[in-house]
Formats: sequence, C-alpha cells, structure tokens
Amino acid sequence: MRVGVVGVNGIGQAHLFALGSSLAAVCDVNAERAARAGDAHHVTSFTDASQMFASGLDAAVIATPPGTHSELVRGALAAGLHVYCEKPIAPMSDDGYALAADARARSRVLQVGFQFRFHKGYAAMRAAVAELGPPRRVDITATNWFRAQKYFDASPWRAAWRMAGGGVLMTQAVHQLDAMIATVGMPSRVRGQVRRAQHDAEVEDEAEAELEWRTGARGHLVASLTEPAGCERFEIVCEQGTVVLSDGYDVRVARHDEVQRLVDECPDEFPEQPVAWEAIDVPRAPSEWFDMMLDAHRDFAEAIERGRGPAVDAHQGTLSVELANAIYLSSVTGEAVDLPLRHGAYRSVYEELAAGRSLPGSGA
Repeated sequence: MRVGVVGVNGIGQAHLFALGSSLAAVCDVNAERAARAGDAHHVTSFTDASQMFASGLDAAVIATPPGTHSELVRGALAAGLHVYCEKPIAPMSDDGYALAADARARSRVLQVGFQFRFHKGYAAMRAAVAELGPPRRVDITATNWFRAQKYFDASPWRAAWRMAGGGVLMTQAVHQLDAMIATVGMPSRVRGQVRRAQHDAEVEDEAEAELEWRTGARGHLVASLTEPAGCERFEIVCEQGTVVLSDGYDVRVARHDEVQRLVDECPDEFPEQPVAWEAIDVPRAPSEWFDMMLDAHRDFAEAIERGRGPAVDAHQGTLSVELANAIYLSSVTGEAVDLPLRHGAYRSVYEELAAGRSLPGSGA
C-alpha cells in the first residue's frame, strides 16, 4: 500500500517509522517540518492535506490535533482513501458516529488509533474477565498520566477545548476508557465531575465518575494529570472471581464459586473464603510501546487487504468519546447522564466550554 501521514510532529513521528516502506507521502501545516520529514524518509511532502489525498495514495494516517480530525477524515474518505485516525476520532461523539457512517457508505476502512487494544496486559485482563462471568463492580484508577505545565506550554493546542476536545479524559485516560468498554461494555449511566486543579489550561486535569451498567454492575473512575506518584489500576469483580491489573502488566486473578451460591449455601456466619490469587504471565518486549503501534498498523493493513473490519473501527472508537462527553455533560449540569447520549445533547455544552465557560469547581 501507499500511505500518507498528515501531521508529522509528536505521535506522527511514530507513524512514520511504523509504516516503513508503505510510507509514500507526508503532510504538515508547518512547511519546514513537512519538508524535513519528507527528506528524512525520501517521500513527497505536502502542506495541504487535500493535495496529498489526491496524490495517488491508498490510505492516510491522521495524526493531527483532535479538533482537526473530522474535516481531515471526511476529506480522505471523499478522496477514496482508507483512514487510520489517531484517538480521539473527534471531540464530540456525534461527529465520530457520523464519520463511521460515512466510512461504511463508502466501503472504506476507518480505524481509530487505540494502540492499547493490542496491549498484552489489557488482552490478558479481557480474557480473564470473560471467563469469570458478569462483572459486578468495576473500579479504575488512571492517575499514571502526570504532566508538568510545560506539556501544555510546549503545544498550546493541548490546553484548548476547541483543539484537544478535553483534558485527561479525552487525551490520556481515553485509553483506559476504551479498555474498560472493550472489557465490560458501555455503562448505561454516569455521574461525573471534572475540574482544572493545577494547570494553566482550559481543559480538565482531574476527573471522577460513578458508573452504572444495565446489568446492575457499578463502578468508579478516577483520572488525573496531577499525581506524581500516580498509578494505573483496574479492579473488576465478577460473579466467579476478581481480576486486578496494575500498571499495565501485573495481572492477577482470584477465582471462586458463584457469589450468590456462596451467599446462600455457606453454613458459617462469618465465612473465610480460601481464595488464591494467580499471577498471569504477560510477555513483554523491549520495544513494547512501538510494538503496539506496529500491531495496530498490521491490523489496519490486513483489514484493507482482506475486506474486513479493523480491531477498532470508527463506531467502537467513538464509544470512549461518548463516555467522556457524558462525564463532561454531567459535570456541567450536576446531574446523572444516561447513555447512549441523545444526538446533540452535548454539543451546546461543548461549544460553551470551547468559548471559555469555566469548569465547575475550578475556581476560575
């Protein structure tokens, strides 16, 4: 295939190397940066994406700020290209689902860059939960994203609602939201609160949410950019056991009989359950983060070649955006929000946030 990359800074650099000999063109609004990338990889450089889309490519990778994704993806699809779009697919889920429908109508592959779907620790967690029956409680701590102020100062678009679409929920912990949805499904109701606690930015750097599922399962999410000693932890309590994932690769499983049976049939008033924790062996590679990127690109190429859907199509890749939108909406309104979101329900709130409305509890 001949693939072009739009946006050659930041994560775009990883895509350039992941594509290898498939890389055929690069594009960036910064002419010097585009030319430098083109020279380094011996491909044609562009500063106008539409010109690159019309240059005889098979597919395009969109690695620009989220606020630009919708227009670029639509342009690539209209040019007949398959598209790999970095996460999030768009700041608002309505736009993400519209792009998914556009790709289906054109019979084009549209993959969202949730490389963590290929994370071996997350895969082990998904497999373990699938064996243990329906989830009862889902608790997620995603405070492993500490960022200094320089993170926002170096690339000011990261601080802006209009370009980033949000803060820790949309830019960092969206990976954990996606992993949760892939493992236990989409919640049916959320009550959330986000705030800007430590950083000089429009977007939130801390978020919490209470989660409910139609099955009766409950959960809690904490995400932060402000904890130097932060961690990543999933604790998923199921009918026949518990799965705990810590910091990506430490996966442990405890198995037991069905909870209802234990409650009903145990003869003791204060029973002690002999639960043994089993450590799941999760293989790691020296270049594990880049390997996930390579796996994502392999899946994208195979989806195109075999005429199948990718591991994370545009609809799947929009669910985490919808969940983040619902948490923002709940934070602004102070009320619980039901999912799926009604079409247009978040748009007016997003426009207010992008126009400078202060976040609740941010003190500004």
